[in-house]
Amino acid sequence: MSTHAFAVKGALRDMIRALPALAGYQVTWGYPSRNPERRWVFVGEVLWPESQWATNRSREEVFEVSVVVNCQLSGGTSEEVESELQRMAAGIEDGMKAVPNLGIQSVVTSDFVPKKLVSFPSDGVYEGQIEAVVRVKARM
Repeated sequence: MSTHAFAVKGALRDMIRALPALAGYQVTWGYPSRNPERRWVFVGEVLWPESQWATNRSREEVFEVSVVVNCQLSGGTSEEVESELQRMAAGIEDGMKAVPNLGIQSVVTSDFVPKKLVSFPSDGVYEGQIEAVVRVKARM
């Protein structure tokens, strides 16, 4: 299968790891399976909603990479957790604005698209997640 999704997923993970706004967050390829930190980000599944041939020799690929940010705050409230998650999402969005092609020449555009924000009490802490996708258009 010919795709830029795996290179983009790796570049996105590395970009998030390097963001000062996300210092202290565990950043993983996929769900953190062993002892996840209290604050983590995972770069997860890839979906291909469309792919089109631009000419008989090139193809334009559109795909989405899921990104989930999780945060637990001891003694926090739902509002505080959601504010922290919004700050983290803004950090990722700002990082993408600074390097819209994620350092990959074949990437034409990329957008950070928030999908869901949720918070809930969990074993004496408040926990929350923001789910988003990074929508990418690339040329093959």
